[in-house]
Amino acid sequence: QPGEIKLVSTGLAVQMEQDDVMLLIDRSSNPRKRGLVLSNSVGVIDHDYFPSEFMGMFTNITDKPVTIEAGQRIMQAVFVKYDLVDDDNALGHRTGGFGSTGDK
Repeated sequence: QPGEIKLVSTGLAVQMEQDDVMLLIDRSSNPRKRGLVLSNSVGVIDHDYFPSEFMGMFTNITDKPVTIEAGQRIMQAVFVKYDLVDDDNALGHRTGGFGSTGDK
């Protein structure tokens, strides 16, 4: 629906190494061709999100309903390595996505 933000299922889960992150990036044609934008600009999928399915969060920027069909190319993934600090003592287990790492 117009102006709505929706999670779009991919049906995919990605297993990564501890020093990997996957960036979900909007396709440049989405706003013009489909009236959609990736709501959070770049989605960040951490290595420990597996085995959960990753999704894209999209906003309909048109004044009409937009339908996304299975197989449409609406985002792309880029895998990036990053460095871990020597004294990283982060503990815990993932309990969700989309803002689940806290407010600060």
